[in-house]
Amino acid sequence: MKVTKFNTVSASNIPRVHALVNPFTGEVIRDDKGDTLDFKLYGVKSDVARKAIHARDAKYGKQQKLTDEDAAQSGAEYLAAVTASFSSNIELDDDEGPLAVNDENTKRIYMSEDWIARQVHDFHMSISNYDPERWGKSVRGSSNSDGSTQSPKAKKSHAA
Repeated sequence: MKVTKFNTVSASNIPRVHALVNPFTGEVIRDDKGDTLDFKLYGVKSDVARKAIHARDAKYGKQQKLTDEDAAQSGAEYLAAVTASFSSNIELDDDEGPLAVNDENTKRIYMSEDWIARQVHDFHMSISNYDPERWGKSVRGSSNSDGSTQSPKAKKSHAA
């Protein structure tokens, strides 16, 4: 048996979609049009995550105790680094409409909404979310055309 089909780095290098769920009910959140609020994320074993860890260690040090503010900033920076994109239908209370998809806004989301940061973190950390067999795809160089983890039957048209 070829064990390369279990290569966690290759699988994690394909960003997968996590649809936000209501932190109180556990139900998938949908906007007025019925679209989900999605974050496309690289896995914990990805090259992107490895580079983000090195960048965090270079900025904050490996063993240094961080203040609460620095820890929150460091976490938001790390999550932003492993976020390939997010839905164009996401808004914050202080904005006038949907957020532009960029690194700064990604950090703002994670800093202002800890429940989103927690969901994204938990999804990103679970290697099972990147299992290519789950979606009937090979690890080596293939994924759904958009890199999503939604099965073809469940797919809807939305930005992520």
